[in-house]
Amino acid sequence: MSKNDLEIETIARGVALWGDAILLCRSVKGGHSYLPGGHVELGEAAATALRREFQEECGLSPTIGRLLLTHEHVFRQKGRLRHEINLVFHVEHIGLGTGTAPPLVPSLEPKIAFEWVPRRSMHQVDLRPDALGTWLATLDITAPPAWRSDLDAD
Repeated sequence: MSKNDLEIETIARGVALWGDAILLCRSVKGGHSYLPGGHVELGEAAATALRREFQEECGLSPTIGRLLLTHEHVFRQKGRLRHEINLVFHVEHIGLGTGTAPPLVPSLEPKIAFEWVPRRSMHQVDLRPDALGTWLATLDITAPPAWRSDLDAD
């Protein structure tokens, strides 16, 4: 592997809450879940990238709130070393009404599906990165931003 093959990816992710449920994105083929979001493009603000990813993946234009967590994650995917810095924001409003039951979030991409997962069930989900599961289950939206790293997990 050459030095040019190595890069640190910046990912903007969002925590959208509906009552006690958190919106997760699930890989239809792989079965694992992750917080909605995606890559930040060069010159793009992370919050802007997160809003763009919501628009591209489910057609929603959410209000992006404050940064909740910065999470560093190193892992192997299909034999390739990956290194991500995840910037996790509070998604304050996703524009789907105000009912008591979580609304269906459509997917515009066949490879992914969206689902609301109760925080108490977070340990039952194959969440990637898995270090976020405990954090999400106990998330206090009013707490100051946090930093987590799982560099030693690989």
